[in-house]
Amino acid sequence: IEAQLAYMIEAMIYMQRNRIRAVTVREDRCDQYNRDIQSHLKKTVWNQGGCFSWYLDPNGKNTTMWPGFTWTYILLLRNFDPENYHLIRTDQP
Repeated sequence: IEAQLAYMIEAMIYMQRNRIRAVTVREDRCDQYNRDIQSHLKKTVWNQGGCFSWYLDPNGKNTTMWPGFTWTYILLLRNFDPENYHLIRTDQP
């Protein structure tokens, strides 16, 4: 949670410094990220062995767990990456 909050704060600082009023995730980046996550999750105990748990939705998709080490997640969120977003400037309609 701390890594997520730090990332959001960095995003807001970036927005303020660059006169950005809104950011939305680029669909292609989101889709690729989700494909990568699901690929990694297929190899985990939460998705293997035919177990049923609250981690899996009715279609067997796990949208809850991070498939790697905590430190890799923290590294991924270390810097706000504006290229992953559509940026709407304050002077745009």
